[in-house]
Amino acid sequence: MRKLLFLGLLLVAACVPNIPQPPTPTGFVPQMRGAPTATPVPWVEGAAAITLDNVAQITRLGRLDAHNTPSTVFAYAFSPDGTRLAGLNNDQLIAWNLLTGEIVFNTARGSAEGVYYAPDKSEIYTLDAEGTIHIHDADTGAEKDTLAAQAQYASVAAYYPDDGWLALGALNGEVKVWDLATRQSVVTISAHEAPVDVMAFSADGDQLATGGLDGTVKVWDWRSRQPVAALEGMAVRLAFAPDGTRLAVGHDTYIDLWNIASAERGERLETGTGGARDVLLYAPGGRYLLNGGGIPAMMLWNVETGAFVTSLPDVGGESTSAAFSPDGTLLATSVLGGPVTLWNMAEIGSATLTRANLDFGTPQAVYVDWSPDGFLLTIFEAAGSIQVWGIKGAPDAGASG
Repeated sequence: MRKLLFLGLLLVAACVPNIPQPPTPTGFVPQMRGAPTATPVPWVEGAAAITLDNVAQITRLGRLDAHNTPSTVFAYAFSPDGTRLAGLNNDQLIAWNLLTGEIVFNTARGSAEGVYYAPDKSEIYTLDAEGTIHIHDADTGAEKDTLAAQAQYASVAAYYPDDGWLALGALNGEVKVWDLATRQSVVTISAHEAPVDVMAFSADGDQLATGGLDGTVKVWDWRSRQPVAALEGMAVRLAFAPDGTRLAVGHDTYIDLWNIASAERGERLETGTGGARDVLLYAPGGRYLLNGGGIPAMMLWNVETGAFVTSLPDVGGESTSAAFSPDGTLLATSVLGGPVTLWNMAEIGSATLTRANLDFGTPQAVYVDWSPDGFLLTIFEAAGSIQVWGIKGAPDAGASG
């Protein structure tokens, strides 16, 4: 958990496989405009989803700030419709209206370390270090209820936002899944013989993958408490393919691609030490897998063939983040102390690499992410502010969105 203000960047050299060098990146044409100033600008509502066709029009729409002493927003959640954002910083739980840029409410954080929106946007859930879930009114922040959800909470959780299911891992290897709308624990699974270390829901919510310190990874039909597949290895990160047929298991120096139906391992992708520590993401559509963290550059793979596609230069070291746009045509990356970059995913390959750096005014981006509707690109700064970028006004002629 990142509670404290980030003050600098520590670059760690890592041993990586002998991979081909990427092509020299070219830039989008025309270049993006709208460099921010040190002070907030009047808020502008996003007018269209950001796509490859209109990305040249992207500009800063505004900035979200807290009322209290600034500190890093270390956990956040978008509402399902993309109109609100909730975040946790050192002291507070804050909710912002993304149509106006205004704070909806701010209240004491307590010991919360995770935050989630209800599917209908009426409630915000926070999860503290003791495994207690706090239910907040999404308009006022008032606490409505608390649930003692996991007595031996191992600080590992996975949330399925479409239905409001929260899975909590325990030190004794147990996993509980809660239906937060009904305030009920619906399933308890004896998943591992050691503490649960990592978890992930599939895109449709039907499967839950769990990794334990016993050196196993399991995929569950969690409603029936039945294991679908048992896999080997100590996992660092887990990522389901969008269609749920494959699971990427990130280890310390490599990634295994597993066929869930047969529980057979397919390709092993050699990444180097820490290669999936910060990022392990399937692109929408499932063709590409992206990984990054302690290695010098993020790596992109074609999961259909297991072939290495290209690396993303200058996107490596400590505190990296990445997010694919909802339509899959753009990739946003950030490096603490480095640039925020947009990559053209429609034409990426071993000979083609097109990028544009956002002139966002500070080299201290901690995370970058898209709103669920694709209208907004958010940049979370170490100092606590959140920059919001998008398409201002009507798109230019010929642009789609």
